[in-house]
Amino acid sequence: MSCLLDILSIFSRSDLKSEVLKELERHTANLTAMQSNPQVDRDKLAGIMRQLDTLSARLHAHRGQIAQALRQNEFLMSIQQRSSIAGGSCAFDLPAYFHWLQRPAPERVEQLLEWFSVFDLIRTGVELILELTRQSSTPVREIAKGGFFQQNLPTNLPCQMMRVAVPRCSPYFAEISGSKHRFTVRFLEASVNGRASQTSEDVEFELTRCVL
Repeated sequence: MSCLLDILSIFSRSDLKSEVLKELERHTANLTAMQSNPQVDRDKLAGIMRQLDTLSARLHAHRGQIAQALRQNEFLMSIQQRSSIAGGSCAFDLPAYFHWLQRPAPERVEQLLEWFSVFDLIRTGVELILELTRQSSTPVREIAKGGFFQQNLPTNLPCQMMRVAVPRCSPYFAEISGSKHRFTVRFLEASVNGRASQTSEDVEFELTRCVL
């Protein structure tokens, strides 16, 4: 329920649909330019273009804000208003919510899936955008000397995303910061009893500069 209400709060922004549409149209324009490249898989490219066109058309056809019906749901709005208060979702403050929590789990899951389904259209668009962005480049192996790596970014080729990957068993995690000119990756050693600190070891990792 908390996850649903958090997503609903994000969708109170009126520009989310238009921003997703702009990104879909940007990808469409970039992929259209690749149609003349003989090294491109024409069938795969055509399939992706159809997905982009279909999603754009469906978003254009959608009237009003995404999830407007949920914002008019008095049951959900009462929970949202009280959830920001410590202990606000207790049974004596929200008896209707407490009653709902006592319903059988399959019934509650079905209801939650119905509420979440209103985000399906925008979720599909975001998933496709992220998939295209993440797969737009090939990862390369880099080494962070003493747990530190920094690199300048080309100004004529804007990067949409940086991806850093280390083995799941690695004792380090990455902290990434950057601007349009350069980015920095620091590898920290986790500590459950104190503050994480940068490792002094050289760390080999995979870096993907996603540009599309």
